[in-house]
Amino acid sequence: MTTDLAWTDTRSSAPPALGGVSHYLALSRLPVAVFTWIPYVVGGLLVPGLGVGGWLVLIGAGTLLQAFACHVNDLTDLASDRLNPARLRSPLVRGAVAPATVAGWAVTEAAVLAAAAWALADGTVARAGLVGVVVLTAWLNILQKSPERGSPMLWDYLFGVAMAAPLPLVALARGGHAGLPVCLLVVGFGFHMVATNSSVGNLKDIATDRSAGSRTTAIALGVRTRHEGGFHFPRRYLAFVLSAQVGVAGCTVAAAVVLGVRGWDVRQAVLAMGGAVLALASSAGLARLFTGPGPFADVSRSELTAPSRRGQLPPGWLRNGGWSFGNTLAFLLGCAAVLPGPSAARLAIAVAGWFAAVLAVARLRTVRARRDALDTGATGAAS
Repeated sequence: MTTDLAWTDTRSSAPPALGGVSHYLALSRLPVAVFTWIPYVVGGLLVPGLGVGGWLVLIGAGTLLQAFACHVNDLTDLASDRLNPARLRSPLVRGAVAPATVAGWAVTEAAVLAAAAWALADGTVARAGLVGVVVLTAWLNILQKSPERGSPMLWDYLFGVAMAAPLPLVALARGGHAGLPVCLLVVGFGFHMVATNSSVGNLKDIATDRSAGSRTTAIALGVRTRHEGGFHFPRRYLAFVLSAQVGVAGCTVAAAVVLGVRGWDVRQAVLAMGGAVLALASSAGLARLFTGPGPFADVSRSELTAPSRRGQLPPGWLRNGGWSFGNTLAFLLGCAAVLPGPSAARLAIAVAGWFAAVLAVARLRTVRARRDALDTGATGAAS
């Protein structure tokens, strides 16, 4: 249940140690780990006194949970990934790393997350909850596409719970609590994960999932690909995805209303209202993608997993995933409205820094790949 936007492994040869690190990074999809660690960090910021060490621990925990989810997901989806042209460069699919190695990574990550939660969290409820998030994440990634077990629609909602739950749990672990506006934003973030996974997450791999006998929400609710491109969306599928998106907008607007009723300053008003407007705009954008000309046409060609020509973002990402990014930004604006000014500024700097680093590394890798290609061509011409 993870987005396949990732650093692709462009190196043709590397020392074993460096090659192992490169494979780990590629399979961990670290560029999108920001969406996993944001709830951890926001939960930590709800309680005053979070130092640099605490920041690093929370970002590390969220990033490690992202890597763990991806590794379990890759092992579970290995059969269908071998049928998916967009996944052929995966180190696991092409045999550069053994399934047993990836399984070892996943076990180690789960153990570290569980040990850290038990050692650092304050209170049994918070400890058990944070460990439960790890267990739920593994369980969902194992069962998510099973043709025989349970309902994929239920799995999508439990996925939303697993993604959003760290925020109140981390606040509880630090001896604090999440107020009503924050709880509304947490529920909205869960809806956001449901809408994203059941649309972009399902549609980009629908052909290979169907060939492999997997059962996702999109397949279970009757989505079909069209010969001319794009998809046929049954009403029940549209109702499922759009109702989740309505939940995003409703919770974000409700959080802004609660803040307003309780009395907000100018900063809080601008941020909360901005988040509410952005959530509504994202809802309109998603509805437009489903009903407009050529809906999700780029996703049907798996462009979400293809590298862009400039090595930054896939060409279909902003059109088909932009509404999802808008949801995330609306969540961040809402959280910034709730947090004290200095904490909100630190959160903004951390998120912006993460994206800047992702784009910079992607650019450097592309430049290196082009240089290697030119060197290979020159060597071939000389010989």
